[in-house]
Amino acid sequence: MNKVMSGKVPVINPDRCIKCSKCVSICHAQAIINERSLSCSRCIKYCIAMEVPCNTDNYVFDYKKCDSCGLCVLECDQNAISMTDHFEKV
Repeated sequence: MNKVMSGKVPVINPDRCIKCSKCVSICHAQAIINERSLSCSRCIKYCIAMEVPCNTDNYVFDYKKCDSCGLCVLECDQNAISMTDHFEKV
C-alpha cells in the first residue's frame, strides 16, 4: 500500500528573483543551486569557443537536500521564494 506524504516545500519564481544569492548564503543544507552549474558540463567545449549562448542562470532547489526550514523565504527581499504544498508517494 502506498502512503502519501505531504508538506511544504520552497519554490522560486524566476521572474521575481534578482539572483542576489542571499538565499544560497542562508541555506544550511546547501539545497539551492545555480542551474548553470548543472548544465555547463553539457556544452562547455562550445562555450569556450563562444558558439552557443548560455542563458540558464536560475536558482533551483535540490529537494533531496532541502529540509523545508523556510529560512530562504524569510531572507528573500524580492518575495521570489514561497512555500507550496508538496505531495509524494512513499
